[in-house]
Amino acid sequence: MPAASANPIFIVSSGRSGSTILTWCLGQHPNILPQEESNWLGPFAVHTAVDYRLGAMRGERGQLSANFISREDLLQAFGDTIDKLIVSRRGQFENVDLRRTAGWAPPPFPVSRSTNEPKARWVDGTPEYSLYICALRKLFPRAVFIHLVRDVRDVVRSLLNFYGDGANRLVETEQAAYEYWLRRATACGDAERAYGSGVVYRLRYVDLATEPEQTMRLLFRFLDEPYAAACLEPLQLRINSSKVPADFDEREADTDPAVVARARRLSDELLGTPQPEAASAEAAAKLEAQFDERVDYLASLEGRPATSASTQATGARRSVE
Repeated sequence: MPAASANPIFIVSSGRSGSTILTWCLGQHPNILPQEESNWLGPFAVHTAVDYRLGAMRGERGQLSANFISREDLLQAFGDTIDKLIVSRRGQFENVDLRRTAGWAPPPFPVSRSTNEPKARWVDGTPEYSLYICALRKLFPRAVFIHLVRDVRDVVRSLLNFYGDGANRLVETEQAAYEYWLRRATACGDAERAYGSGVVYRLRYVDLATEPEQTMRLLFRFLDEPYAAACLEPLQLRINSSKVPADFDEREADTDPAVVARARRLSDELLGTPQPEAASAEAAAKLEAQFDERVDYLASLEGRPATSASTQATGARRSVE
């Protein structure tokens, strides 16, 4: 399999942590194309791994196995194709006339500042990808991830005042808000340990708000891109934000204090301690196992045959007829 060429950027976090504004900040860079939240890439990787079984289950009698195409080969090939498709649609994405014809508003910030900008990579700030980091690495082995951390107390207040469809809250209760944050922050912390600081970069929301230039300079060093001052401009405008009343009290009597305590401990840890530098093979193996368990579960729902991860990876299972 040729070396992966796609190197997208994914901002992973709990919702209401600033991923939208950071996406547009990075999108002002001449080499980075901002994207709306995609939502489909993580599930696509999992479902493709399920579908791979159809080509591998018959061993030498199946197309994928007979061509010695591993599951990772297939996922990476799809990832490179997706990358090329997204980059190639830059003109359509920023075409204001096309958007008006569709009844859509223009993007909140410029997509390109010059036709000479290469925009060779893209950034996606879908918060739900906190739960799909391993899956996304299978599509895009060279992808990097920005773990955007905001204090859980602020996230909970924002979650309880955010109406994504204009009528319904994203979460219904204080406890649900803490659990929502806890699941995603835990997943991002697991990815930090599994892949190390060369793949996952922890960025504190408070640093972006209080020291934006220094924070962005350090971030671009991680991204291996030159600093661009234009990337600070979106910070001057609040978009997609919750309007939290100053006197809002999120506390509810039936919230489990143990959940709150666990979330606040993790929040304080992520905000107050350095992230792991080195990757952990043990933590990475745990995420691989979780990915395979998810594939097994979906395969069982669809009535697909179960095969071991090692057999799928080599495409070497022989046909049983």
